[in-house]
Amino acid sequence: MLVSINKTRLVFIFLISFIIWLIIRQYLFCPSFSFKDPQPFSGKLFYNPYDSINPDHWVKCNFHAHTNAWFGLTNGKGTAKNVYHVYDSMNYGVHCVSDYQSINKTYENTPGYIPVYEHGYNLQKAHQLVLGSHDVKWLDYIFPQTLNNKQDVLNCLVDSGNVVFVNHPLSYHGYKASDFKYLTNYQCIEALSRYALSVNCWDTALSNGRPVFIVGNDDEHDIFAEYCLGKMCTYINVSSTDQKTVLNALKTGEGYGVILGNYKKIIPVLNSLKLSGDTIRLKMSEPANRISFIGQNGKLLEAQENNSSALYVIKQEDHYIRTVIDYPSGTRIFLNPVFRYNKTNKILPSFHVNIFRTNLKRVTGLLFFIIWIIKAFPLVFSRRPRKRPVAESLIFQ
Repeated sequence: MLVSINKTRLVFIFLISFIIWLIIRQYLFCPSFSFKDPQPFSGKLFYNPYDSINPDHWVKCNFHAHTNAWFGLTNGKGTAKNVYHVYDSMNYGVHCVSDYQSINKTYENTPGYIPVYEHGYNLQKAHQLVLGSHDVKWLDYIFPQTLNNKQDVLNCLVDSGNVVFVNHPLSYHGYKASDFKYLTNYQCIEALSRYALSVNCWDTALSNGRPVFIVGNDDEHDIFAEYCLGKMCTYINVSSTDQKTVLNALKTGEGYGVILGNYKKIIPVLNSLKLSGDTIRLKMSEPANRISFIGQNGKLLEAQENNSSALYVIKQEDHYIRTVIDYPSGTRIFLNPVFRYNKTNKILPSFHVNIFRTNLKRVTGLLFFIIWIIKAFPLVFSRRPRKRPVAESLIFQ
């Protein structure tokens, strides 16, 4: 019998082996984390992100916009020059290009430039925006992600000098609201996107003591389509639009998210939000239809109508209070929360790697893959009967 390599089987087994390896890598080789039971904000003190704002220093921002990148393989039209021109014309003080897995450096020598990229190439679009990093991280998990997968990616992306957003969480079911009970190592959540409003994810994070802040972005993929532009934005309170100042404002919550109504009109801004004892006193630049105070688990605590100012007396059971301001134009402003804290509380990691479970899963995955290779490899070879010489064939006839 002769042995030969079946090329069709070889290609097929190689592809199957590659897919099996991706599955093992994602579900068995990813670290297993043990998450601590989350606790709501607590303490006698309150963190107020707007304590020292200047009402003349509000800057309109869009951090999420795509251009034609990767030779047109990704979803994006136009150039960085087009993006900058259009957002300049709409009076945005900060606007970024956030191509997939690529940092656009067209304007890197321009004041106010911030290196940004959108991370993620998985099937369910569990994406993150990374601001302030100068290199691209490639760790991701292709198939529907577990909580361990998501936390591992966030751990990879975050560092002391950058800011990480969780993008459009509910778009394509990349994230579940329940994920935000546990996930950490990100600073902002893109709760306002034209692809998905994910305010409930933000409330889940806040209700479980996660100090994360809201942003809104157009997530623009076609700079020439006017209907995509000027729908969502973020306002930050900064005296300068240099990278360090902008990133610090995002980290400390000195901003808010906006759903833009008739954006051609002047957008109202927050004049002040002060704490007097246990009372929040808020003042807007323009009268609002409704000012709503929202607390634990997204519960409406109180609403006041037809005024430019409002106050709310904090109750003992309130862990955080955030405010939503509605205007006749359709504009909605989502302020960051005032939340409890205690100076004596130490900030401890909310998770740790479970070494035993991680190693057990990895050994299991490795053994499974070895067994697969041992079983699959012989199938590459096929046996054929040896051809007899003509003379030999005649003798046996």
